[in-house]
Amino acid sequence: MDGNIEAGEYLALLVVCVALAMLTVVSHAIALAIIRRRLSWRIRGKSYSDHVFLEAVIISATVLSLSVAHLFEICIWAAAYVALGAIANPHDALYYSISTYTTVGADGVSIAKSFRAIAGFESLIGPMMVAWSTAFLVEFVTRMRGSSST
Repeated sequence: MDGNIEAGEYLALLVVCVALAMLTVVSHAIALAIIRRRLSWRIRGKSYSDHVFLEAVIISATVLSLSVAHLFEICIWAAAYVALGAIANPHDALYYSISTYTTVGADGVSIAKSFRAIAGFESLIGPMMVAWSTAFLVEFVTRMRGSSST
């Protein structure tokens, strides 16, 4: 804890971090459930291993859907930065959030010093959501390619 933040403010920031993390995880779970439901009927009982173009289109649509889910989650964090006054400009907040969520690191945009813990939390949660999406995509592609033939 630095000298600028009192214990009560630090606890409030921790609560905000946990709330944002939970909101991110819940929204990701809902997005994956929606995507899974839409894909299940598409691949049920079918194998696309001999249909390379159709398989590529379905996988591309799935990746795009996952990207939209991540963008929504990034917007949650960006909105929080603006609402809390950590970053004044919404465009800067979105850029900062994308950079933090993906752990690239924002260049040229800074966050108010007392809100750095929130950014750290986002950089912890973002890669977990990306990993979850990756696991989902691997499972889906395996099912789509007809793993039932083994």
